[in-house]
Amino acid sequence: MDELYKGYVPNEISKENRIIDSRISKYEEKLLKTDEMAFHLYQAEFKNRMFSKEKSKKHIKELLQEVLTHVKNEELNERIIKQIEKY
Repeated sequence: MDELYKGYVPNEISKENRIIDSRISKYEEKLLKTDEMAFHLYQAEFKNRMFSKEKSKKHIKELLQEVLTHVKNEELNERIIKQIEKY
């Protein structure tokens, strides 16, 4: 199922910028019917992974902002600013 999540189509409206692919929901329903505990454990692990990614992005953004004040190269400065805007 993790590989299917990589195939999500970007969507500006949804909270996680993703649309649930019909293939994913099919496998989630199958897992839920097969082993409800495994389904809930998978959901908890997936949410924890997303939380960890957001936490890492925040940390990287803070580091880039701190480094930005020390960079003298204009081209590198612009690249750092563009990267910060992505986070």
